[in-house]
Amino acid sequence: MGQYMRSFNRRSAPVAVLSTLALVSLAACGGAKDDTAALSSDTALGRDLALAQRDSVQPQLQDVPAPVPAAPAPAATTPRPTTPRPTTPRPTPTRPNPSTPAPTTPAPTPAPAAPAEPVSGTVAAGTALRFVANNKVCSNTVAVGDKFTAALTEPVSASNGVSIPEGATATFEVTEAKTAKNSNDQTYLRVRVVSVQYGGRTYPIEASVQTATTERVRSASKGTDAKKVAGGAILGAIAGQVLGKNTKGTVIGAAAGAAAGTAAAAATADFDTCINSGGAISATLDAPVTVRPAPAP
Repeated sequence: MGQYMRSFNRRSAPVAVLSTLALVSLAACGGAKDDTAALSSDTALGRDLALAQRDSVQPQLQDVPAPVPAAPAPAATTPRPTTPRPTTPRPTPTRPNPSTPAPTTPAPTPAPAAPAEPVSGTVAAGTALRFVANNKVCSNTVAVGDKFTAALTEPVSASNGVSIPEGATATFEVTEAKTAKNSNDQTYLRVRVVSVQYGGRTYPIEASVQTATTERVRSASKGTDAKKVAGGAILGAIAGQVLGKNTKGTVIGAAAGAAAGTAAAAATADFDTCINSGGAISATLDAPVTVRPAPAP
């Protein structure tokens, strides 16, 4: 708006000058002297005229507004350098490649554990034990303290399912042996069971002999071999006997059915009691015994 007003004043100044000059000419026609004096004294008007002459331009009778100068282009600004913030790339999920699982061999099924064997078992007192002698024993061939063996003919049950197996070896000890001096005298063997052995273990036991198969034989005379009192027909009737529990397992040899002549001949002979190899022996356990299971065959 200010620029438009300045342009308008510049165009209006010549018009004012022309008007003033016309008035001056008219006044000159009336009286030149008065106008000259008036103009000289009017310093303000003189300044205006001077300014009008200095500022006058050829009028351009174009009734259009002066062009508005274009706004100056904004000064180029240098952008402030910015430090880019480091960015962490987002992890890209990866799909695992399908792989063929390695063939697995199933573990073999373990065999069921064998049931634990019982630690031990007890054979009760009064249990019967049956044996057969492993060798021949005679009253005139053994001394007190001598030992002989016999085999168990049947298993002996204990507690906890434990048992003494058949074939276990029993040890017998001779406590007394007597030879008869004549046919009317007695001959005997006193023995006891001291232990039983199996599976590499020996178990001391206390057992009393109840019966035994024995044979009464005549002792050797004048360097000859001993002869049997009875003949083969009556050997089956010759059996050992136990004369009561207070006899401590005394086994008595007996003969029966001998011929009269044989009896007379043997009246002064010595006689012995023998347990033959394979002879049966039975005993009773006097006290309980604790044993372990037999090892597996």
